[in-house]
Amino acid sequence: MTGFLDKFRKKVILNVWKDKPDESKVKEIDDKIALGVLLWVVAETDEKFLPQEEEKIKEILISHSKISDSDIPTVLASIKAASDERIDLYPFTRQISQNLPHEIKLSIIENLFRVACVDKDLDAKEMGMIRKISGLFRIEHSDFIDAKIKIKKEFGLDVSEA
Repeated sequence: MTGFLDKFRKKVILNVWKDKPDESKVKEIDDKIALGVLLWVVAETDEKFLPQEEEKIKEILISHSKISDSDIPTVLASIKAASDERIDLYPFTRQISQNLPHEIKLSIIENLFRVACVDKDLDAKEMGMIRKISGLFRIEHSDFIDAKIKIKKEFGLDVSEA
């Protein structure tokens, strides 16, 4: 991978992993960090980053990305460092989604909804951010709506306004 993710990886190595600069280890988890960054961006969008949102991000990363418990603090620090940089979503999503199958992109959108719904309130700003990411992933609107309804049901939220 070249470009944005290489610059991002260097930042992670220099700022977060300075005591253990194993670049091959960072390359192994940069897709997980990329997922985490998108999850984190959605969690911050409504300007109320809640502890349950961070817990949901950890849960998603551990269960879907197979990150070990010992790597979670480093991955979360990397994700936070990237979110502090206020990444430009267009090049970021374009680069990370290039080779992803549709099912994986859709799974990411569902996980974004999980983070947004964990507080039992799908905020309009969070919804807008997920819609933007969905568009950048070239997810069909009907798939976006289906994902939203599925996750709202999962959290026991009203789906009539889907």
